[in-house]
Amino acid sequence: MKRRNLDLDKQSIELFKSKTVLTIDELANVLNCSLITVRRRLKEWKGYSSYNKNNRYYTLPSIPKFSKKGIWKYQNIFFSKHGTFKKTIIHFVRTSKKGMSNSELEEALDVNPNSLMAHLGEVPELIKERHKREIVYFSSDEDICKLQKENRYPAAPPTLQLPPDAVAIIILVELIHNPEITVHELSQRLQKKGNTIKTQTIENLFAHYNVGKKKL
Repeated sequence: MKRRNLDLDKQSIELFKSKTVLTIDELANVLNCSLITVRRRLKEWKGYSSYNKNNRYYTLPSIPKFSKKGIWKYQNIFFSKHGTFKKTIIHFVRTSKKGMSNSELEEALDVNPNSLMAHLGEVPELIKERHKREIVYFSSDEDICKLQKENRYPAAPPTLQLPPDAVAIIILVELIHNPEITVHELSQRLQKKGNTIKTQTIENLFAHYNVGKKKL
């Protein structure tokens, strides 16, 4: 009996090499055993199940040529070295810099995640949030989530406080007449003419108009 099982295992492995991917039913026919036994064999072989097509297809670890992201596509059947769809989503989201939206997950996995995520229900490892028209997933790890949100929604840079138009004209006219002057010298020159304009105000104006000037 043991010899027969080994022969059947060998037949199954050869069949995988020939077909690349197999269903549970195809394996059951070759092994001439129950689906439970087939699943146990696949677990022993550390086989991969497809994360689409209702996880119907399987392949052996030696067959897939995974991409850098850990995805292998055979025809229209997709496998992940991270395991099931759930494990793959958790890995992709957790290791992303800014979480992942539905559209980003679809681009990475080539499948629409909406229906698959609905079947999973609540996933403790993930936080789901709606942003505008999209669902975005973040890691449930507090520190990772904080960093991901900062990367996805960066704070707007502070608005520069600019001088009134009349003061801006005075500054720019003085600059035209003295193009080599520093910001500090410009501020002092304007003060001598009765225009008390802070150095920071001049720097803000130059930054706004992308005028390169030395601060000192």
